[in-house]
Amino acid sequence: MGLLSRAETTTAPREVPRDVESLEELVIALSGAQDEASTWRITVESVAKSHKCDYGAAWLPAGPGGALEIGFCTGSVAGQLRSPSALVARAQQSRRPIYVGDLGQVRDCPRCAEAARAGMTSAMIIPVTRDGRTVAVFEYYSRQRVHVDESRTEKWTAIARIAELARSQTLAAAELRQVADDRAAVTAVVTALGQTHDSQAAVRGALDTVRSAFGWAYASYWEVEDRATGPVLVFRHESGSAGPEFREVTLSATFAEGVGLSGRAWKARDLVFVPDLAELTDCVRAPAAQRAGVRSGICFPVMSGGRVVGTMDFFTTERIALSDSRASALRNVQQLVSQRLDIVRAGEAAERNGRMLLDSISRLRAASQDASGVAREAVDRASTMTGEVDALGRASAAIGDVIKIISSIADQTNLLALNATIEAARAGDVGKGFAVVAGEVKDLARETAAATQRVAEQIAGIQDSARSVSSGIHTTSDAIGQMDAVQGRITAILEEQAHLARLLNER
Repeated sequence: MGLLSRAETTTAPREVPRDVESLEELVIALSGAQDEASTWRITVESVAKSHKCDYGAAWLPAGPGGALEIGFCTGSVAGQLRSPSALVARAQQSRRPIYVGDLGQVRDCPRCAEAARAGMTSAMIIPVTRDGRTVAVFEYYSRQRVHVDESRTEKWTAIARIAELARSQTLAAAELRQVADDRAAVTAVVTALGQTHDSQAAVRGALDTVRSAFGWAYASYWEVEDRATGPVLVFRHESGSAGPEFREVTLSATFAEGVGLSGRAWKARDLVFVPDLAELTDCVRAPAAQRAGVRSGICFPVMSGGRVVGTMDFFTTERIALSDSRASALRNVQQLVSQRLDIVRAGEAAERNGRMLLDSISRLRAASQDASGVAREAVDRASTMTGEVDALGRASAAIGDVIKIISSIADQTNLLALNATIEAARAGDVGKGFAVVAGEVKDLARETAAATQRVAEQIAGIQDSARSVSSGIHTTSDAIGQMDAVQGRITAILEEQAHLARLLNER
Protein backbone atom coordinates (compact mmCIF):
# COMPACT_ATOMS: atom_id res chain seq x y z
CA MET A 1 0.00 0.00 0.00
CA GLY A 2 2.99 2.25 0.18
CA LEU A 3 3.31 2.54 3.94
CA LEU A 4 6.87 3.30 4.98
CA SER A 5 8.88 0.24 5.99
CA ARG A 6 11.66 0.08 8.55
CA ALA A 7 14.24 -0.46 5.75
CA GLU A 8 13.14 2.67 3.93
CA THR A 9 13.35 4.79 7.02
CA THR A 10 16.85 3.63 7.90
CA THR A 11 18.45 4.02 4.45
CA ALA A 12 16.80 7.23 3.25
CA PRO A 13 18.39 10.58 4.09
CA ARG A 14 16.70 12.09 7.09
CA GLU A 15 16.14 15.57 8.48
CA VAL A 16 16.49 16.32 12.13
CA PRO A 17 13.04 15.68 13.61
CA ARG A 18 11.22 18.79 14.92
CA ASP A 19 8.43 16.90 16.61
CA VAL A 20 8.75 18.60 20.01
CA GLU A 21 9.22 22.02 18.44
CA SER A 22 6.17 21.37 16.26
CA LEU A 23 4.12 20.49 19.31
CA GLU A 24 5.31 23.62 21.08
CA GLU A 25 4.38 25.78 18.10
CA LEU A 26 0.97 24.14 17.98
CA VAL A 27 0.29 24.76 21.68
CA ILE A 28 1.33 28.41 21.29
CA ALA A 29 -0.85 28.84 18.20
CA LEU A 30 -3.84 27.24 19.94
CA SER A 31 -3.78 29.96 22.59
CA GLY A 32 -5.45 32.23 20.03
CA ALA A 33 -8.39 29.90 19.39
CA GLN A 34 -11.88 31.33 19.93
CA ASP A 35 -14.07 28.30 19.30
CA GLU A 36 -13.93 24.66 18.22
CA ALA A 37 -13.79 25.51 14.52
CA SER A 38 -10.76 27.70 15.09
CA THR A 39 -8.97 24.93 17.05
CA TRP A 40 -9.29 22.59 14.06
CA ARG A 41 -8.11 25.30 11.70
CA ILE A 42 -5.14 26.26 13.88
CA THR A 43 -4.12 22.61 14.33
CA VAL A 44 -4.20 21.92 10.59
CA GLU A 45 -2.31 25.10 9.68
CA SER A 46 0.31 24.69 12.42
CA VAL A 47 1.08 21.02 11.67
CA ALA A 48 1.15 21.62 7.91
CA LYS A 49 3.59 24.48 8.38
CA SER A 50 5.84 22.65 10.87
CA HIS A 51 6.12 19.52 8.72
CA LYS A 52 6.20 21.34 5.39
CA CYS A 53 2.99 19.80 4.12
CA ASP A 54 1.40 21.25 0.99
CA TYR A 55 -2.12 20.29 2.01
CA GLY A 56 -3.92 19.84 5.32
CA ALA A 57 -7.50 19.12 6.26
CA ALA A 58 -9.65 18.30 9.27
CA TRP A 59 -12.40 15.76 8.65
CA LEU A 60 -15.26 16.18 11.12
CA PRO A 61 -18.54 14.30 11.71
CA ALA A 62 -21.44 15.78 9.78
CA GLY A 63 -23.64 15.08 12.81
CA PRO A 64 -23.92 12.78 15.82
CA GLY A 65 -22.70 9.40 14.56
CA GLY A 66 -22.56 10.72 10.99
CA ALA A 67 -19.96 10.24 8.28
CA LEU A 68 -16.88 12.43 8.20
CA GLU A 69 -16.69 15.45 5.91
CA ILE A 70 -14.10 18.17 5.48
CA GLY A 71 -14.56 20.90 8.06
CA PHE A 72 -11.48 22.88 7.10
CA CYS A 73 -8.69 22.55 4.53
CA THR A 74 -5.71 24.58 3.38
CA GLY A 75 -2.96 24.27 0.83
CA SER A 76 -2.07 24.86 -2.80
CA VAL A 77 -3.84 21.73 -4.07
CA ALA A 78 -7.03 22.11 -2.05
CA GLY A 79 -9.16 22.67 -5.14
CA GLN A 80 -7.81 19.57 -6.86
CA LEU A 81 -8.78 17.00 -4.20
CA ARG A 82 -12.45 16.16 -4.60
CA SER A 83 -12.72 12.39 -4.27
CA PRO A 84 -13.47 10.60 -0.98
CA SER A 85 -10.53 9.25 0.98
CA ALA A 86 -10.27 5.53 1.74
CA LEU A 87 -7.36 6.27 4.09
CA VAL A 88 -9.44 8.67 6.17
CA ALA A 89 -12.21 6.08 6.49
CA ARG A 90 -9.64 3.44 7.45
CA ALA A 91 -8.05 5.66 10.11
CA GLN A 92 -11.50 6.49 11.48
CA GLN A 93 -12.32 2.83 11.93
CA SER A 94 -8.94 1.64 13.22
CA ARG A 95 -8.31 4.74 15.35
CA ARG A 96 -4.61 4.46 14.38
CA PRO A 97 -2.50 6.82 12.26
CA ILE A 98 -1.56 5.91 8.69
CA TYR A 99 1.67 7.12 7.03
CA VAL A 100 2.20 6.71 3.28
CA GLY A 101 5.68 7.13 1.79
CA ASP A 102 4.68 6.83 -1.89
CA LEU A 103 1.18 7.84 -2.92
CA GLY A 104 1.73 6.29 -6.34
CA GLN A 105 1.66 2.85 -4.76
CA VAL A 106 -1.81 3.30 -3.20
CA ARG A 107 -4.35 1.61 -5.47
CA ASP A 108 -7.58 1.72 -3.44
CA CYS A 109 -7.86 5.46 -2.71
CA PRO A 110 -9.00 7.84 -5.53
CA ARG A 111 -8.07 10.82 -3.39
CA CYS A 112 -4.47 9.60 -3.08
CA ALA A 113 -4.34 9.30 -6.88
CA GLU A 114 -5.54 12.91 -7.20
CA ALA A 115 -2.87 14.03 -4.72
CA ALA A 116 -0.18 12.12 -6.62
CA ARG A 117 -1.22 13.75 -9.89
CA ALA A 118 -0.98 17.12 -8.12
CA GLY A 119 2.67 16.36 -7.24
CA MET A 120 2.21 15.04 -3.73
CA THR A 121 4.51 12.22 -2.56
CA SER A 122 3.62 11.36 1.05
CA ALA A 123 0.54 11.38 3.28
CA MET A 124 -0.15 11.44 7.02
CA ILE A 125 -3.64 10.46 8.21
CA ILE A 126 -3.98 11.01 11.97
CA PRO A 127 -7.22 10.15 13.83
CA VAL A 128 -8.31 12.09 16.90
CA THR A 129 -9.90 9.81 19.47
CA ARG A 130 -11.86 10.57 22.59
CA ASP A 131 -13.48 8.05 24.92
CA GLY A 132 -12.69 5.21 22.51
CA ARG A 133 -14.24 6.85 19.44
CA THR A 134 -12.89 8.90 16.56
CA VAL A 135 -14.04 12.51 16.74
CA ALA A 136 -11.95 13.82 13.83
CA VAL A 137 -9.26 12.81 11.33
CA PHE A 138 -6.39 15.03 10.15
CA GLU A 139 -5.22 14.58 6.56
CA TYR A 140 -1.87 15.93 5.32
CA TYR A 141 -0.10 15.62 1.95
CA SER A 142 3.50 16.63 1.24
CA ARG A 143 5.75 16.82 -1.80
CA GLN A 144 8.57 15.57 0.42
CA ARG A 145 8.91 12.01 1.59
CA VAL A 146 7.81 11.53 5.21
CA HIS A 147 10.36 9.47 7.16
CA VAL A 148 8.63 7.55 9.94
CA ASP A 149 10.09 4.53 11.72
CA GLU A 150 8.47 2.44 14.39
CA SER A 151 9.81 4.50 17.28
CA ARG A 152 8.74 7.72 15.66
CA THR A 153 5.31 6.29 14.98
CA GLU A 154 4.85 5.71 18.68
CA LYS A 155 6.28 9.14 19.37
CA TRP A 156 3.86 10.80 16.93
CA THR A 157 0.98 8.88 18.40
CA ALA A 158 1.90 10.22 21.84
CA ILE A 159 2.39 13.70 20.42
CA ALA A 160 -1.03 13.46 18.74
CA ARG A 161 -2.59 12.59 22.09
CA ILE A 162 -0.82 15.53 23.73
CA ALA A 163 -1.89 17.82 20.87
CA GLU A 164 -5.49 16.71 21.24
CA LEU A 165 -5.30 17.25 24.99
CA ALA A 166 -3.90 20.73 24.39
CA ARG A 167 -6.61 21.40 21.82
CA SER A 168 -9.33 20.19 24.20
CA GLN A 169 -7.99 22.29 27.07
CA THR A 170 -7.65 25.30 24.78
CA LEU A 171 -11.20 24.75 23.60
CA ALA A 172 -12.43 24.52 27.20
CA ALA A 173 -10.59 27.73 28.06
CA ALA A 174 -11.94 29.40 24.91
CA GLU A 175 -15.45 28.32 25.81
CA LEU A 176 -15.02 29.78 29.30
CA ARG A 177 -13.75 33.02 27.75
CA GLN A 178 -16.65 33.01 25.35
CA VAL A 179 -19.11 32.52 28.21
CA ALA A 180 -17.52 35.48 29.99
CA ASP A 181 -17.53 37.51 26.77
CA ASP A 182 -21.15 36.58 26.14
CA ARG A 183 -22.13 37.70 29.63
CA ALA A 184 -20.22 40.94 29.15
CA ALA A 185 -21.97 41.43 25.81
CA VAL A 186 -25.40 40.87 27.38
CA THR A 187 -24.49 43.33 30.16
CA ALA A 188 -23.41 45.89 27.56
CA VAL A 189 -26.72 45.45 25.74
CA VAL A 190 -28.66 45.88 28.99
CA THR A 191 -26.71 49.06 29.77
CA ALA A 192 -27.22 50.48 26.28
CA LEU A 193 -30.94 49.68 26.28
CA GLY A 194 -31.38 51.22 29.72
CA GLN A 195 -30.13 54.56 28.37
CA THR A 196 -32.69 54.73 25.57
CA HIS A 197 -36.08 56.38 25.92
CA ASP A 198 -37.65 55.99 22.47
CA SER A 199 -38.10 53.02 20.16
CA GLN A 200 -35.79 54.27 17.40
CA ALA A 201 -32.94 54.89 19.84
CA ALA A 202 -33.55 51.48 21.44
CA VAL A 203 -33.28 49.72 18.06
CA ARG A 204 -30.13 51.61 17.05
CA GLY A 205 -28.54 51.11 20.48
CA ALA A 206 -29.25 47.38 20.49
CA LEU A 207 -28.02 46.95 16.90
CA ASP A 208 -24.75 48.81 17.52
CA THR A 209 -24.08 47.22 20.91
CA VAL A 210 -24.77 43.62 19.87
CA ARG A 211 -22.65 43.95 16.72
CA SER A 212 -19.66 45.52 18.48
CA ALA A 213 -19.94 43.38 21.63
CA PHE A 214 -19.73 40.13 19.63
CA GLY A 215 -17.17 41.49 17.18
CA TRP A 216 -19.28 41.19 14.02
CA ALA A 217 -18.88 43.25 10.86
CA TYR A 218 -22.37 44.33 9.86
CA ALA A 219 -25.90 44.41 11.26
CA SER A 220 -29.31 45.50 10.03
CA TYR A 221 -32.78 45.91 11.51
CA TRP A 222 -35.91 44.98 9.57
CA GLU A 223 -39.46 45.95 10.48
CA VAL A 224 -42.65 44.12 9.55
CA GLU A 225 -44.74 46.37 7.32
CA ASP A 226 -48.29 45.60 6.21
CA ARG A 227 -48.81 46.00 2.48
CA ALA A 228 -51.64 45.28 0.07
CA THR A 229 -49.89 42.08 -1.02
CA GLY A 230 -49.25 41.00 2.59
CA PRO A 231 -46.77 41.76 5.39
CA VAL A 232 -43.06 41.98 4.50
CA LEU A 233 -39.82 42.83 6.26
CA VAL A 234 -38.54 46.28 5.25
CA PHE A 235 -35.08 47.66 6.00
CA ARG A 236 -34.96 50.34 8.71
CA HIS A 237 -31.47 50.67 10.29
CA GLU A 238 -27.90 49.42 9.86
CA SER A 239 -24.65 49.26 11.84
CA GLY A 240 -21.10 48.64 10.67
CA SER A 241 -20.04 47.95 7.09
CA ALA A 242 -19.74 44.99 4.73
CA GLY A 243 -18.94 46.88 1.55
CA PRO A 244 -21.00 49.18 -0.72
CA GLU A 245 -22.46 46.41 -2.88
CA PHE A 246 -23.78 44.40 0.08
CA ARG A 247 -25.20 47.62 1.59
CA GLU A 248 -26.90 48.62 -1.67
CA VAL A 249 -28.58 45.23 -1.98
CA THR A 250 -29.61 45.38 1.70
CA LEU A 251 -31.22 48.82 1.41
CA SER A 252 -33.39 47.80 -1.55
CA ALA A 253 -34.39 44.31 -0.35
CA THR A 254 -37.62 43.12 1.27
CA PHE A 255 -38.34 39.67 2.68
CA ALA A 256 -41.53 37.70 3.01
CA GLU A 257 -42.02 35.33 5.92
CA GLY A 258 -39.76 32.30 5.50
CA VAL A 259 -37.57 33.85 2.76
CA GLY A 260 -33.91 34.68 3.33
CA LEU A 261 -32.12 34.80 6.67
CA SER A 262 -34.47 37.40 8.19
CA GLY A 263 -37.58 35.75 6.78
CA ARG A 264 -36.54 32.40 8.25
CA ALA A 265 -36.11 33.94 11.73
CA TRP A 266 -39.53 35.58 11.30
CA LYS A 267 -41.16 32.25 10.44
CA ALA A 268 -39.30 30.23 13.11
CA ARG A 269 -39.94 32.87 15.85
CA ASP A 270 -36.45 31.91 16.99
CA LEU A 271 -32.74 32.43 16.42
CA VAL A 272 -31.49 31.30 12.99
CA PHE A 273 -27.79 30.72 12.22
CA VAL A 274 -26.27 30.10 8.77
CA PRO A 275 -22.55 29.21 8.78
CA ASP A 276 -22.19 30.12 5.10
CA LEU A 277 -24.57 32.52 3.36
CA ALA A 278 -23.81 30.79 0.07
CA GLU A 279 -26.13 28.05 1.35
CA LEU A 280 -29.10 30.45 1.19
CA THR A 281 -30.48 29.94 -2.31
CA ASP A 282 -33.54 32.14 -1.59
CA CYS A 283 -31.66 35.20 -0.32
CA VAL A 284 -31.04 38.12 -2.71
CA ARG A 285 -28.07 39.20 -0.60
CA ALA A 286 -26.20 35.88 -0.89
CA PRO A 287 -24.34 36.65 -4.17
CA ALA A 288 -23.33 40.10 -2.94
CA ALA A 289 -22.27 38.57 0.38
CA GLN A 290 -19.94 36.12 -1.39
CA ARG A 291 -18.36 38.91 -3.42
CA ALA A 292 -18.00 41.09 -0.32
CA GLY A 293 -16.43 38.29 1.72
CA VAL A 294 -19.40 38.01 4.09
CA ARG A 295 -19.56 34.44 5.36
CA SER A 296 -21.78 33.64 8.35
CA GLY A 297 -25.12 35.15 9.30
CA ILE A 298 -27.18 35.22 12.49
CA CYS A 299 -30.70 36.58 12.89
CA PHE A 300 -33.25 36.75 15.70
CA PRO A 301 -36.82 38.07 15.71
CA VAL A 302 -38.02 41.02 17.78
CA MET A 303 -41.32 40.18 19.44
CA SER A 304 -44.11 42.38 20.79
CA GLY A 305 -47.47 41.21 22.06
CA GLY A 306 -46.75 37.64 20.98
CA ARG A 307 -46.04 38.53 17.35
CA VAL A 308 -42.93 39.36 15.34
CA VAL A 309 -42.56 43.12 14.71
CA GLY A 310 -39.04 43.02 13.26
CA THR A 311 -35.75 41.14 12.97
CA MET A 312 -32.09 41.87 13.67
CA ASP A 313 -29.45 40.14 11.56
CA PHE A 314 -25.67 40.14 11.96
CA PHE A 315 -22.89 39.13 9.57
CA THR A 316 -19.24 38.14 9.85
CA THR A 317 -16.40 38.23 7.33
CA GLU A 318 -15.17 34.79 8.38
CA ARG A 319 -16.98 31.51 8.87
CA ILE A 320 -17.87 31.01 12.51
CA ALA A 321 -19.48 28.30 14.62
CA LEU A 322 -22.33 29.12 16.97
CA SER A 323 -21.77 27.55 20.40
CA ASP A 324 -24.60 26.72 22.78
CA SER A 325 -23.35 29.46 25.10
CA ARG A 326 -23.47 32.11 22.40
CA ALA A 327 -26.84 30.94 21.12
CA SER A 328 -28.20 31.19 24.66
CA ALA A 329 -26.70 34.66 25.08
CA LEU A 330 -28.26 35.81 21.80
CA ARG A 331 -31.65 34.49 22.84
CA ASN A 332 -31.29 36.46 26.07
CA VAL A 333 -30.43 39.53 24.00
CA GLN A 334 -33.50 38.88 21.85
CA GLN A 335 -35.74 38.85 24.94
CA LEU A 336 -34.07 41.97 26.34
CA VAL A 337 -34.49 43.90 23.11
CA SER A 338 -38.12 42.77 22.75
CA GLN A 339 -38.94 43.66 26.37
CA ARG A 340 -37.23 47.05 26.17
CA LEU A 341 -39.03 47.93 22.94
CA ASP A 342 -42.33 46.94 24.56
CA ILE A 343 -41.59 49.19 27.54
CA VAL A 344 -40.39 52.09 25.40
CA ARG A 345 -43.34 51.83 23.03
CA ALA A 346 -45.73 51.69 25.98
CA GLY A 347 -44.06 54.83 27.32
CA GLU A 348 -44.39 56.52 23.94
CA ALA A 349 -48.06 55.55 23.79
CA ALA A 350 -48.58 56.90 27.32
CA GLU A 351 -46.82 60.11 26.32
CA ARG A 352 -49.04 60.48 23.26
CA ASN A 353 -52.12 59.77 25.37
CA GLY A 354 -50.89 62.29 27.95
CA ARG A 355 -50.50 64.95 25.28
CA MET A 356 -53.97 64.16 23.96
CA LEU A 357 -55.36 64.35 27.50
CA LEU A 358 -53.66 67.69 28.11
CA ASP A 359 -55.02 69.01 24.83
CA SER A 360 -58.52 67.76 25.67
CA ILE A 361 -58.35 69.28 29.15
CA SER A 362 -57.15 72.57 27.70
CA ARG A 363 -60.12 72.67 25.36
CA LEU A 364 -62.50 71.76 28.19
CA ARG A 365 -60.94 74.40 30.41
CA ALA A 366 -61.31 77.02 27.66
CA ALA A 367 -64.96 76.00 27.17
CA SER A 368 -65.54 76.15 30.93
CA GLN A 369 -64.02 79.60 31.10
CA ASP A 370 -66.21 80.72 28.19
CA ALA A 371 -69.27 79.32 29.98
CA SER A 372 -68.29 81.15 33.18
CA GLY A 373 -67.95 84.37 31.18
CA VAL A 374 -71.38 83.86 29.63
CA ALA A 375 -72.85 83.16 33.09
CA ARG A 376 -71.32 86.34 34.54
CA GLU A 377 -72.59 88.35 31.59
CA ALA A 378 -76.07 86.86 32.08
CA VAL A 379 -75.98 87.77 35.77
CA ASP A 380 -74.97 91.34 34.86
CA ARG A 381 -77.74 91.57 32.30
CA ALA A 382 -80.25 90.14 34.78
CA SER A 383 -79.21 92.76 37.32
CA THR A 384 -79.66 95.49 34.70
CA MET A 385 -83.08 94.14 33.72
CA THR A 386 -84.09 93.95 37.37
CA GLY A 387 -83.18 97.62 37.74
CA GLU A 388 -85.12 98.54 34.60
CA VAL A 389 -88.16 96.57 35.79
CA ASP A 390 -87.95 98.33 39.17
CA ALA A 391 -87.80 101.66 37.34
CA LEU A 392 -90.83 100.61 35.31
CA GLY A 393 -92.67 99.77 38.52
CA ARG A 394 -91.82 103.18 39.94
CA ALA A 395 -92.96 104.90 36.71
CA SER A 396 -96.18 102.88 36.79
CA ALA A 397 -96.76 103.99 40.37
CA ALA A 398 -96.21 107.62 39.35
CA ILE A 399 -98.64 107.25 36.46
CA GLY A 400 -101.13 105.76 38.92
CA ASP A 401 -100.81 108.90 41.02
CA VAL A 402 -101.44 111.05 37.96
CA ILE A 403 -104.45 108.90 37.08
CA LYS A 404 -105.81 109.45 40.57
CA ILE A 405 -105.48 113.20 40.10
CA ILE A 406 -107.21 113.03 36.72
CA SER A 407 -109.95 110.89 38.25
CA SER A 408 -110.39 113.45 41.02
CA ILE A 409 -110.58 116.27 38.48
CA ALA A 410 -113.16 114.28 36.48
CA ASP A 411 -115.26 113.81 39.63
CA GLN A 412 -115.08 117.56 40.42
CA THR A 413 -115.86 118.41 36.77
CA ASN A 414 -118.89 116.12 36.90
CA LEU A 415 -120.03 117.80 40.13
CA LEU A 416 -119.59 121.26 38.60
CA ALA A 417 -121.51 120.15 35.51
CA LEU A 418 -124.33 118.92 37.77
CA ASN A 419 -124.38 122.23 39.60
CA ALA A 420 -124.35 124.09 36.30
CA THR A 421 -127.31 122.04 35.06
CA ILE A 422 -129.25 122.92 38.22
CA GLU A 423 -128.47 126.61 37.84
CA ALA A 424 -129.36 126.51 34.14
CA ALA A 425 -132.74 124.99 35.04
CA ARG A 426 -133.36 127.78 37.46
CA ALA A 427 -132.53 130.36 34.83
CA GLY A 428 -135.23 129.12 32.53
CA ASP A 429 -134.95 129.96 28.86
CA VAL A 430 -131.88 132.06 29.44
CA GLY A 431 -130.00 129.12 30.84
CA LYS A 432 -130.90 126.54 28.19
CA GLY A 433 -127.70 126.98 26.20
CA PHE A 434 -125.62 126.77 29.34
CA ALA A 435 -127.52 123.63 30.30
CA VAL A 436 -126.52 122.00 27.01
CA VAL A 437 -122.90 122.86 27.61
CA ALA A 438 -123.11 121.61 31.17
CA GLY A 439 -124.56 118.32 29.91
CA GLU A 440 -121.72 117.84 27.47
CA VAL A 441 -119.18 118.65 30.17
CA LYS A 442 -120.84 116.08 32.40
CA ASP A 443 -120.70 113.46 29.64
CA LEU A 444 -117.01 114.28 29.04
CA ALA A 445 -116.27 114.00 32.74
CA ARG A 446 -118.01 110.63 32.86
CA GLU A 447 -116.05 109.34 29.84
CA THR A 448 -112.82 110.68 31.38
CA ALA A 449 -113.54 108.83 34.60
CA ALA A 450 -114.28 105.61 32.71
CA ALA A 451 -111.07 105.94 30.64
CA THR A 452 -109.09 106.77 33.73
CA GLN A 453 -110.45 103.66 35.42
CA ARG A 454 -109.40 101.51 32.47
CA VAL A 455 -105.91 103.06 32.46
CA ALA A 456 -105.65 102.50 36.19
CA GLU A 457 -106.58 98.83 35.71
CA GLN A 458 -103.97 98.43 32.93
CA ILE A 459 -101.30 100.12 35.05
CA ALA A 460 -102.15 97.74 37.87
CA GLY A 461 -101.71 94.82 35.46
CA ILE A 462 -98.36 96.25 34.31
CA GLN A 463 -97.26 96.61 37.91
CA ASP A 464 -98.24 92.98 38.61
CA SER A 465 -96.36 91.80 35.51
CA ALA A 466 -93.32 93.90 36.46
CA ARG A 467 -93.28 92.33 39.91
CA SER A 468 -93.53 88.83 38.33
CA VAL A 469 -90.75 89.63 35.84
CA SER A 470 -88.59 91.04 38.59
CA SER A 471 -89.14 87.93 40.69
CA GLY A 472 -88.34 85.67 37.69
CA ILE A 473 -85.18 87.63 36.91
CA HIS A 474 -84.05 87.30 40.50
CA THR A 475 -84.70 83.53 40.34
CA THR A 476 -82.84 83.26 37.03
CA SER A 477 -79.96 85.30 38.40
CA ASP A 478 -79.70 82.98 41.39
CA ALA A 479 -79.71 79.90 39.09
CA ILE A 480 -76.99 81.44 36.88
CA GLY A 481 -74.99 82.18 40.00
CA GLN A 482 -75.26 78.55 41.08
CA MET A 483 -74.26 77.43 37.57
CA ASP A 484 -71.23 79.70 37.73
CA ALA A 485 -70.24 78.11 41.04
CA VAL A 486 -70.56 74.62 39.52
CA GLN A 487 -68.49 75.78 36.53
CA GLY A 488 -65.85 76.99 38.94
CA ARG A 489 -65.67 73.57 40.60
CA ILE A 490 -65.41 71.91 37.13
CA THR A 491 -62.55 74.25 36.25
CA ALA A 492 -60.76 73.31 39.49
CA ILE A 493 -61.16 69.58 38.68
CA LEU A 494 -59.82 70.17 35.18
CA GLU A 495 -56.80 71.94 36.65
CA GLU A 496 -56.11 68.90 38.85
CA GLN A 497 -56.41 66.58 35.84
CA ALA A 498 -54.06 68.81 33.84
CA HIS A 499 -51.52 68.66 36.67
CA LEU A 500 -51.75 64.85 36.82
CA ALA A 501 -51.44 64.62 33.03
CA ARG A 502 -48.31 66.78 33.11
CA LEU A 503 -46.80 64.55 35.79
CA LEU A 504 -47.54 61.42 33.70
CA ASN A 505 -46.11 63.11 30.62
CA GLU A 506 -42.89 64.03 32.48
CA ARG A 507 -42.30 60.38 33.39
